[in-house]
Amino acid sequence: MDIRTNNLRIIYSKASQKDEIAIINLLKNLGGDKSSFNINKFYIAKDEDKLIGCIRIKIFEGGYLELSSLVVDSGHQHKGIGSRLVRELLSKEKRRPIFLLTSSDKENFYKKFNFNIIDPLELPNELKKEYDKITGLPFAKNLQVIVMIIK
Repeated sequence: MDIRTNNLRIIYSKASQKDEIAIINLLKNLGGDKSSFNINKFYIAKDEDKLIGCIRIKIFEGGYLELSSLVVDSGHQHKGIGSRLVRELLSKEKRRPIFLLTSSDKENFYKKFNFNIIDPLELPNELKKEYDKITGLPFAKNLQVIVMIIK
């Protein structure tokens, strides 16, 4: 889908195999989650032919879903691209619930999409392992990681 944002021609679509290297590089450059990489689960935003944002749904054992890897190129942030990627993913992925692990400073952003905070103890075991892994990483030392869900 074509959308014009601030004189940019942003194209939102499901990722294809040809986008894989650009997605990996974007995630690497912006500190996004590259674990359990599956190109078929990504949605992307492009400005002309340049990948400027991505998001994905991760599927865990037991069928649990996690919204993950939302990143937008720093030169394109605060232009609604991340919001549009979340809306695109949620409109295409109808299964619920969808869990989300994020820093507390992103809480209000995700509340716009009806995500609500839950206690980490309410996470399914597979996602609890992911939460424990993330909160144990050095970058998370100074962050309050929160768990959110959309039903």
